Amino acid sequence: MNQVALHSITKKSAKQIVIILPIFFIAIFIGVLIENYLPGELIKRVLGEKSFFAIPIAAIIGIIFPIPRYVTYPIAFALVSSGAGLGVAFALISGEVISESIVRDVMEIKLFGFRFFSVRLLLSTIGIIAGGYIMEAIL
Repeated sequence: MNQVALHSITKKSAKQIVIILPIFFIAIFIGVLIENYLPGELIKRVLGEKSFFAIPIAAIIGIIFPIPRYVTYPIAFALVSSGAGLGVAFALISGEVISESIVRDVMEIKLFGFRFFSVRLLLSTIGIIAGGYIMEAIL
């Protein structure tokens, strides 16, 4: 690899770190707030294993909010540490993965049509919710 290419890669990597690092620290901060300031009983009641609607809510939040994957993990960990079920973490993380990029969604609609996008999103959401319940049952 020549010096010019190495310099270009280093420069691009540094730019990405400058973008990602603050967002990652904000995610950790949100996780700390969840763990320390949201009552564990509230999280258990709303997002715990006994709450039937916790997994669909987590899946929808993961799908709707355009949060990067590296932000989702600290938040999911904080929720589980505070009493949320593992199915909730699964649904939140998986929901984020299927709707990760608005740009990708626009391109998908352009290439395959809105009907394809809608059916894929619906089937993915159903699969994530089912997976969350299976995760709760297994673990």
